[in-house]
Amino acid sequence: MIRILEAKKECDYKEWVDIWTYWNGKEVFAHPNYLLLYKEWSEVHCAVYEVDDKKILFPFCLRKIPFDIDRDSYYDMITPYGYSDIYQIGKGDFKQMQKDFHQEFRFWCKAKNVVSEFVRFDLFSKSLGNYSGKLVYINDNIVCDLTLGATEIWKQFKPKVRRNIKKAETYSLQVEMDASGERLSSFLDMYYQTMERRNAQEKYFFSKDFFEAIHKNLKRQFMYFYATHEGVVVSTELVLISDDKIYFFLGGTKEAAFYLRPNDFLKYEIMKWGIKQNKKYYVLGGGYTLNDSLFSFKKAFAPNGCMPFYAGTKIYDEETYQLLVDQARAKRPNSGLEISKDEAYFPLYRKGLDDYLI
Repeated sequence: MIRILEAKKECDYKEWVDIWTYWNGKEVFAHPNYLLLYKEWSEVHCAVYEVDDKKILFPFCLRKIPFDIDRDSYYDMITPYGYSDIYQIGKGDFKQMQKDFHQEFRFWCKAKNVVSEFVRFDLFSKSLGNYSGKLVYINDNIVCDLTLGATEIWKQFKPKVRRNIKKAETYSLQVEMDASGERLSSFLDMYYQTMERRNAQEKYFFSKDFFEAIHKNLKRQFMYFYATHEGVVVSTELVLISDDKIYFFLGGTKEAAFYLRPNDFLKYEIMKWGIKQNKKYYVLGGGYTLNDSLFSFKKAFAPNGCMPFYAGTKIYDEETYQLLVDQARAKRPNSGLEISKDEAYFPLYRKGLDDYLI
């Protein structure tokens, strides 16, 4: 039988943490404290489905839909920034279990007035083939296989990466780590400068409170890396940590220090650190769009490490979904925005409303 845990309930939160703690996988994106980073605009839940010694774990954020439909409240579901999954915990065939899970979860969603679902799937997901919604290819992401070892990884770098790292070494760059967040001000200075330079949307200017919540509630699941030149921070990266993976999360580089090639240097130092920590993969992510300059930069570190990134979409209540789209279409021209039925944005009724959401 399916159970829906609510992070705001102490007993549910404890059960969720217990499941996560004893999981031989412990994905950081599945921890309730990661999803609670986004509690300002959502209710944090987790669906748990158990059969014998096997479990399915599906963490998600529930958002109230800001439209008036009769007198009821309606919701949609989303997984936040990063990766998520309908995680399979245990050994054996999950095909029938996944089918049963989706059926029971649909019943809960209908009873809860959930209209739609958007899931950002883990690059290594075992659930894609059993997903009952629509799979949407977003782009490719880059993953460096740390099991190859530092020497082989170096050989696979594009020549320009090796040149840049060698150049960085001539400037005697140093790498420093921070596992507590005590140097947050150094990171924020560099990060905000980078976001301004890229004309990033306001939603990517995470507040200081956001990072302090990571420090307090995700201990041992993150690490800051700093490249320094003559004692001054010139590049930085915040890495999130799972059992066998490390993830690029956020970072920045000082524009005046580009000639030092600190970004390439720092990436390689992080890889070597990950190898020493017995991690299998370093997930660098993708670009803003398919095959853009950011993607090309990341691909140079792992030319054979392209992995497809998929999202899952599902409509639980088609009639209400169309009512919401019609309402949005009627309101959108007044704000200078238009929507059409054939647009890829999902859920379509939220287009133009989610600029503050990740």
